[in-house]
Amino acid sequence: MANVPRKVAVLGLDCALPHLIEKHIAEGHLPTFKKLIDSGVIADNCLVPYPTVTPPNWASIATGAWPGTHGITDFHTHKLGTTPVNTNCIQSFDSRLCEAEYLWDVADKAGKKCIVFNYPGAWPSKMKNGITVGGRGLAIGEVRAGMTAMFSRASLCSDMLITTGFYPRGIKGKFAEAKGWSNLPKKENEPLEMEAKMVFRDAEVAPAGTSWYVLARQSGDNGYDRASLSPSKDFKDAFCTLSVGEWSPVINTSIKMQDGKMEEAFFRCKLVELSDDAEDLRLYISSVGAKTGWSDPPQIAAELQSQEGVTGIAGGILGYALEWYDLNTFVEINEYYTQFLADCACALLGKHEWDLFFMHAHSPDYAYHMILTEMDPDLTKDEAVRKAAWDAHLRIYQAQDKMLAQILGVLDKDTLVITVSDHGAVPDGPNIDPFKMLVPAGLTVLSEKQIDFANVGDIKGRAQGLIEEFRVAFQVPDVSKSKCFPQRAIYVYINLKGRDPEGIVDPGDYKEVQQQIIDALLTYVDPATGKRQISLALTKQDARILGLYGDHVGDVVYAVYPWFSGQHANILPAAEWGVGNLKALLTFTGPGMKKGYRLQRTCNLVDIVPTICYLMDLPLPSTVEGAVIYQAFKNPDFKSDEINKLKAGLARMETALQRGERQPWDKHECA
Repeated sequence: MANVPRKVAVLGLDCALPHLIEKHIAEGHLPTFKKLIDSGVIADNCLVPYPTVTPPNWASIATGAWPGTHGITDFHTHKLGTTPVNTNCIQSFDSRLCEAEYLWDVADKAGKKCIVFNYPGAWPSKMKNGITVGGRGLAIGEVRAGMTAMFSRASLCSDMLITTGFYPRGIKGKFAEAKGWSNLPKKENEPLEMEAKMVFRDAEVAPAGTSWYVLARQSGDNGYDRASLSPSKDFKDAFCTLSVGEWSPVINTSIKMQDGKMEEAFFRCKLVELSDDAEDLRLYISSVGAKTGWSDPPQIAAELQSQEGVTGIAGGILGYALEWYDLNTFVEINEYYTQFLADCACALLGKHEWDLFFMHAHSPDYAYHMILTEMDPDLTKDEAVRKAAWDAHLRIYQAQDKMLAQILGVLDKDTLVITVSDHGAVPDGPNIDPFKMLVPAGLTVLSEKQIDFANVGDIKGRAQGLIEEFRVAFQVPDVSKSKCFPQRAIYVYINLKGRDPEGIVDPGDYKEVQQQIIDALLTYVDPATGKRQISLALTKQDARILGLYGDHVGDVVYAVYPWFSGQHANILPAAEWGVGNLKALLTFTGPGMKKGYRLQRTCNLVDIVPTICYLMDLPLPSTVEGAVIYQAFKNPDFKSDEINKLKAGLARMETALQRGERQPWDKHECA
């Protein structure tokens, strides 16, 4: 190969769907994606490991190993030695859970410099010379490692809503006459104040209790049309003054912690609603990000700032589901977070020497969980709703396109750029409940005492679906009477004597119970649709064909037809339905790659690491299992060509050495 990359940048876009990216390209949008595809290689058949979900698949991208080998076998990891129910599982965002070698760790030992940015499960770092930023969750400052269910913690806190209305998780208050303020602008006409007793939700380390103040103001004679947010009753301290629909600039401030220390923080605000009589207020506050504590080495975080972007814990999903704000605001939250990632990535790449760069951005996944069903013409008949969803979809990808362009601008021509997603998605279908399959078969018995989800308050709209998913996932089996339990997204565990603390199934009956579970799953017919819900059910032994094996896999593995359940995780990697499918985005652009080439070969995410190692002469991780994607190279035989050239050169040197000082016409030479 005439040239080979000196550096590799792996740019990960969670849940990015290549066929929808190409749809927007054909419409004249996404110039950076178009450039990467036109000047490089795109894989038309890139499959992903099963389950089709974030933690295991990003682990496979970075290790080149299947989930059975690296041990991250679902979004959650079962704590071995405990009863295999969902309450004994933690989210899989901890590098110490991974039993395979990450490529950056191997490269670090080989003397290469690596930067790992916002990569799920990359924290804590094992590198001695590399840089790790984030990795304990899906976003900078988010902590999911060690957490159960879908809970997370934030540094400093997740987003907030100050409101006069009744909104779940909102900070509720009421306006009264403003009193005791200093430095108010002259001619201020009857300002109103609200004391907001701040609830810094989901904080990993809680700030001290404090009040912030909202000041409703009038710019003219048409009532209240502006609001100011201030940490005190001195107007000079005000964070911002906003009109309805307006975002603040990035606000940099200090927040007092419970131990008395001050923590540097940053956020933005948007005034979502303010009625002219100030009876109705919604003031949104983005995730409040700490400026330290999420990088290794620690001082790196101080370098990573953005003029426009802020951190976005959970990508605004919860606030949108709880109807704090509209779809436009949800998209804006993700645009600002994508900008934060772009600015930080460029700072890292521009200020530090590096050979390998791995990063992850999650906004496409956040968006699909909210809008993919509304994009589908067969599922959403309201044309206005569908158009709004497609417009939002385009904006999400335009933000990704802008981020890619910004990053490409700081890369040199010797860099191989790989864009990749961890899985795809399909629209939502009717929910599935594996307990409804196992209980009638006499395999599982539900406890009389279940978790009460009634105490979550008056939840409406999109959030009702989220609550129902939690209710199904966290049904409580009667362990003393159950032969098995469904666990995580795709498993059923047998309650086995000698292995499980409360096991009741004799090991001699293990295979028989496995078959009973499979029969119950495959024969269940959904009464609402008259269709079977389970597309595949395998014993643990047979699941090796899916790359699933070992201690972190259930006794039965199952998959769901894509028109049931929703999005991804328990849907097979080649599934298609509606406007979505589960295939991954994978492109290669740079030195030695073909140009404008559509790769038809079936490849997998585990193939990325060995391909990088082959190109850059890096040592392979000891646990790597993928194959080199030779078909993407301009010259697939460049290694053997190099070896043959070396052999020919060596042969010439050997001949010259044997000849020594003699001339070619020397008698002895001619003999």
